[in-house]
Amino acid sequence: MIRKYADRNEWGKIEEEDITVVSVRTIGFSGTVTLVKLRKVKEPLYKQYDRNKICVAGSGYTWLQLFPEHANYNVTSIYDERNRIVQHTITICKSQGVTVKGVPWYDDLYLSLVVLPNRQLFVLHQDRLEDAVRRGELAEKDGELAWRTANLVMDEYRKGSFDLLLVADKHLDELVKGVKC
Repeated sequence: MIRKYADRNEWGKIEEEDITVVSVRTIGFSGTVTLVKLRKVKEPLYKQYDRNKICVAGSGYTWLQLFPEHANYNVTSIYDERNRIVQHTITICKSQGVTVKGVPWYDDLYLSLVVLPNRQLFVLHQDRLEDAVRRGELAEKDGELAWRTANLVMDEYRKGSFDLLLVADKHLDELVKGVKC
């Protein structure tokens, strides 16, 4: 299991960034919202989904991360330099929290879901999860938690009730304007 941080320092390709972290308690969301503005990256990062090659990190891009309380996932909504949505990534995690410096973290269970603007849904890194369980890096119950959580999120998404994708733009607008969510 890998502990990852909202500021993405472990990635090593971000040269300049601005990060804003706010705690949010509203009717629709309770948790931590992080806005990472990628001012300058060493080189753009591209991901391939079927025949679509998509830039997910470039200079001027924005990552809005939602860390809902008591959830085994977080959502990263990626926007290009013109604030157009590129993709949503739902990362399945065992636990999450905030460092003493106020930076959100999560213990990644490897399994991720990606939703593109055309509503296509992709399940990623199943092999990493299965390998980690097979090697004993993750307990069997962690693998079961990952799949149970992913299936729950996918079911909610397919029913149109996974609201975090709907509120991402609202949080982005409010954070960019400097208004607390």
